[in-house]
Amino acid sequence: MSLIGIDLGSSAIKVAAYSIEGRLLASARRSVPATHNRDGHSEIDVRESREAFDSALGEVAAHPELRRDPPIAVSFSSSGREVFPVGADGTPLGPCLMTADLRGDEVASVTAGRRSPEEWFRVAGHVPRRMDPVNRALWWRKTHPDVAAKARWFMNWHEYFSLHMTGKRVVDWSDAGAWATYDVATASWSPERIRETGIDPRWLPDIQPNASPIGRIEKSVAERHGLPPDTLVVTGAWDAFAAAVGGGGVDPGVVSLTCGTWHSFTAPIERGWPEALLHDGMNICPHPGPTGFGLLHTNPNGTSVIDWARELLQMPITELEEGLAAAPSEPSHVYADAMLTPLPHASGSERSSVFSGFTLASTRIDFVRALLESIACEFAATIGRLRERGIDTTLVRATGGGSKLAWWLQLHADVCGVPFEVVAQDEPGAFGAAVLAGVGVGVYPSVSSAVEQLVQVSRRFEPDCARGAKYLKERRR
Repeated sequence: MSLIGIDLGSSAIKVAAYSIEGRLLASARRSVPATHNRDGHSEIDVRESREAFDSALGEVAAHPELRRDPPIAVSFSSSGREVFPVGADGTPLGPCLMTADLRGDEVASVTAGRRSPEEWFRVAGHVPRRMDPVNRALWWRKTHPDVAAKARWFMNWHEYFSLHMTGKRVVDWSDAGAWATYDVATASWSPERIRETGIDPRWLPDIQPNASPIGRIEKSVAERHGLPPDTLVVTGAWDAFAAAVGGGGVDPGVVSLTCGTWHSFTAPIERGWPEALLHDGMNICPHPGPTGFGLLHTNPNGTSVIDWARELLQMPITELEEGLAAAPSEPSHVYADAMLTPLPHASGSERSSVFSGFTLASTRIDFVRALLESIACEFAATIGRLRERGIDTTLVRATGGGSKLAWWLQLHADVCGVPFEVVAQDEPGAFGAAVLAGVGVGVYPSVSSAVEQLVQVSRRFEPDCARGAKYLKERRR
C-alpha cells in the first residue's frame, strides 16, 4: 500500500508517493507560470495548472515503485485563498488571480467595513482583505458580470481538483476557513454572512473535515493514469497547515516554521483565542491537528531578502556559509531592518528596510549577516508576543531552504529561547497531504500518531539564552 500527496502550489504542482512507513517512492514536479500582462496583475491559466496536474500525477502513477506498491488514497496541500470561476461542467471560465495580483482592494474595503475588525476576527478568524475568496468572487461579479453569471462555483485548487478526480466539489475545513462566509463556531457556511456580503450561495463548495473521505476516483481518471479504481480521494489542508503536518507541528506548543521565500509559521491553538492576536497580524484557521484550530502568520521577508542581498553583492552560498562560520558570537556591528516587503496585515505601514552602523571596514558578510539577524529577531519578537497572550512555544520545527543554514537556525534558537529542529523532509506539503490521505483511509488512527511515527528530524539546535539576550538587547537599542 502507498499514499499520494499532491501539493497544489501557486507556481508548481508537486506529486509524491510514499509507503505507509513514510519512505518516498516516487515524485514529479511541473511548473505553472504566472503571467503579468499589466502592472499589479498576476494570473495563472487554470487549464495549464490542470495539464501540469495530470502530467505529474501520470508520471508518479506509472513509476515501477507504485506498480509494486499501489496507492490506496490521495490528498491535497492547497495554496489557500486563490479562487476562480468554474462552469457547471467543470470548465474554468477565467484565470486564477494570485496573491500578488493587486486588483480588488475597493471590493475588500466594502466587505471589511461591514463589521469591526474584532468582530470579523471572532466569527471568521480573519479580516477579509483583497485575497479573501469572497472578495475575489465579488470582484469578478463587479468587473466581469457576464462571467459571474455563467459561474456555477468559485473554486480554490482543492475543490477544483476534487471535482476533477471524483466529480464532487468538496473543500476542507482549513481552506474553507479562508472565506469570510465560513463560521468558525459551526464549521459551515454562515447564512448571515452570505446575505451580508451578497455572495451567491451557489458559488460555495461543500465542506468536509480535514482528512475525511471524499470518494473514489472516477473511472476515467483511474484509466487515464493507471491508478487502482478503488483509490480514495481524501480532503487535505491549506498548504501552510499541510506543511505543518509534514513538518511535525501539530501538537500544542510546537510551532511549524517555513524558512522559505516567506518566513511564515503556524501554531496549534485551542478555541477561545485572545482577540489581541488580531493586532499581532495573526489569522486563525481550522487546523488538522488535535486542537482543531491554528494560528497562521505570514512574513514575505524570508530567504527572498537573503537571496536579493546575495545577488546584489554577488555572494555565493558557500561564501556566506564560510563567513558565518567564522563570525564572532556577538551581534554584528551592522544593524538592519529586513522589512523589504510590507507585511500583508500591515497595510499603510511606513516601516521600511534600513542599514546602519556600517563603516569602511564592513564586509559583504556583515550586511547579509545583519539581515539574517533581523529576520531571526523579528520572529523571536513575534513568538514573545504570543507568549504574552498566553500561547507558549516549547519547540520550533523548521522546513524550507533556509533551514539548511545551521548558523541561522542556531541564532533562531538562541533569540527565541527554545529548541529548534530541522525536519528531514524536502516536500513537507506533499508529505503532509499523504499523511492526511493515510488518516482518511484509516492507515493511521490520528494526525498526531502519524506525525509521531513518520516525521524525522535531521538536526536539533539547543538555545544559548545568554547569547540570545545580547542580540535582543541590541535590537531594543
